[in-house]
Amino acid sequence: MLNFEEKAEIGYANSPISKLTWIVFFLLLLAVFAFCVQASVYIAMLLISISIAVICFTHAILKIIATITSKPKTDIISNPSVWPFYTVLVPLFRESHMVEQLMQALENIDYPLERIEILMICESIDPTTISEVKQFIRPPFKLIIVPKGVPQTKPRALNYAMLEAKGDLVTIYDAEDIPHPTQLKFAAKAFADDLKLGAIQAPLNYLNADENWLTRQFALEYSALFHVWIPFLVTANLPFPLGGTSNHLRRQALDEIGGRWDSYNVTEDADLSFRLAAKGWNFGYINIPTGEEAVSSWRGWHYQRLRWIKGYMQTWLVHMRKPFAPAGQQGLKRFFILQLTVGLTLLNAMFHLPILLFLIWVMAHQYLQTSSVYVPIIFVVTLGFSYFAGILIAIMGAVRSNQHRLIFSVLAMPLYWLALFPPTVHALWELGTQPFFWHKTNHGVKGRSLPPTM
Repeated sequence: MLNFEEKAEIGYANSPISKLTWIVFFLLLLAVFAFCVQASVYIAMLLISISIAVICFTHAILKIIATITSKPKTDIISNPSVWPFYTVLVPLFRESHMVEQLMQALENIDYPLERIEILMICESIDPTTISEVKQFIRPPFKLIIVPKGVPQTKPRALNYAMLEAKGDLVTIYDAEDIPHPTQLKFAAKAFADDLKLGAIQAPLNYLNADENWLTRQFALEYSALFHVWIPFLVTANLPFPLGGTSNHLRRQALDEIGGRWDSYNVTEDADLSFRLAAKGWNFGYINIPTGEEAVSSWRGWHYQRLRWIKGYMQTWLVHMRKPFAPAGQQGLKRFFILQLTVGLTLLNAMFHLPILLFLIWVMAHQYLQTSSVYVPIIFVVTLGFSYFAGILIAIMGAVRSNQHRLIFSVLAMPLYWLALFPPTVHALWELGTQPFFWHKTNHGVKGRSLPPTM
């Protein structure tokens, strides 16, 4: 067994935030809000409206620009004399029922057998999954058993597997993934064409988008993200938070940031992105998708989103320690995208519903006092413009991902956005009570057809 001990040396683990800190923070927020309302409901609402307008208007304009920006072209594969060695990391935990079909999907990857290794990473406390992997193990698959330890997280498992990894290039797939067979070759070609690329993201398409209302909304969200927003950021030469799967990494870039993920960050992918950006690495995109399964139950969605939001909170706190690294233009770009992606995601999730409820309360208060209702026009225009931009980018995402049927569901997206508030509050509480706890997402594979390639 490899000598391995995870140490709390990276990121959030060095600055845990106590429950008392968050209680004080919330009480101060409530006190400020109560003072504004007491002083003048109108002034409080106007100040809130102006603040929201500046932030949301800027974000909405960028979304609209993204919808009219062409996706980066994915070049035709050229066969080099020698393909770079590729390591595929596949972390598994209590997913024995996924193993056979997962290994079949990964075996379909079109890459020279002698230039690839697929590391099936299992936890030592999960003998059922280990047994299942052993039953189907064959080249180029290898079994990696992670010793029991703390924290028990996906990034810790990845770090352990990297002690044996041989690849010049590295990628990650989850248990429910079905990558397009040529994805690795296209990624390798992109890395060869641009030596400044540290990471490349492939789009994720949901195989069970039509299962219910929740999966349709989730699929629209992913279509906008992976087929419009991320391609736009790549075109603008800006970094972005990587997805947790189908992100491809240059080993040299990974080694430059310590060769490991932050085991204590529950969105290790987003954290890794900003660490790469701090070292000056660029980010790319290839339009060769991976099929995934969307969480189809509200309970599963709540805990998955809770983990993502908690990880975004961790990531924002960590990278605001040195917000302008690596200095200069690159540092400014990194700071800007940290606020635009992680920061705005948290603000929207945390304040969207409370602000709308506050608006309803103000309108009711006005009506009871004066029998009339006045809402600052800036609030109405900004809210409408933001909704328009959010729906537009989702429509374009559905078109670009060849999921036109999802367009009929876009008008319900504002309800989906409001649903982010409960897991956000839960995530904020866990950040002070269980900051490193990993909520495992259960998958059962609802569909097996591969999504369109382009």
